[in-house]
Amino acid sequence: MTAQTPSIQKRGANDSQQVADILADAFQHDPCMNFVIPVQELYSSFYKLLADQLYLPQGLVFTDNECNAAAMWLPPGTAPDVPMSLSQLGLLFRLFIRQGPRVIPRLQQASAVMAQNHPKTPHYYLQAIGAKSGFQGRGLGSALLKHMTHRVDKESMPCYLESSSPANVPLYQRHGFEITGQAPIAQGGPPLIFMWREPQSQTE
Repeated sequence: MTAQTPSIQKRGANDSQQVADILADAFQHDPCMNFVIPVQELYSSFYKLLADQLYLPQGLVFTDNECNAAAMWLPPGTAPDVPMSLSQLGLLFRLFIRQGPRVIPRLQQASAVMAQNHPKTPHYYLQAIGAKSGFQGRGLGSALLKHMTHRVDKESMPCYLESSSPANVPLYQRHGFEITGQAPIAQGGPPLIFMWREPQSQTE
């Protein structure tokens, strides 16, 4: 743990590359990411695409004050769908060139699994949270989670996430998330674990 609680800062459009690089580093050994997108060099481009086109415009992207960890959320009523763009087509083309046609069904299956299990009840959605290698286990993820769970509890709103690694489940459980199910991220792939958090009393 760090000597003092990290401060959390909201990020804007000019911070997309920095946020993308943090998450790319954090997810470099993630089981689901490694299976669906087996080219780690593309992770930064992937997260920058998500940040630029969906998460930063919603104003719910955060890092610690030293930019060693990041989290991307969506507010209630916002679908986690990235519109097709030239950037997305370029990323798919680079992935296809590196890995061949087998990656396309995996991406399609992963998208379908996530869509089929995404709750219909209004909620805040945590798409990604992670700390750079060398900064994991220092309380940065907890600080990022507390920042938003405090807000959603004040609003009496639930939260939802998909844990792409079983190793991260205990962290989420400590912050009030409960497992609601799981399914392979794609045929033959590792499990994606679905977790839901009901709003909690501010006195807890």
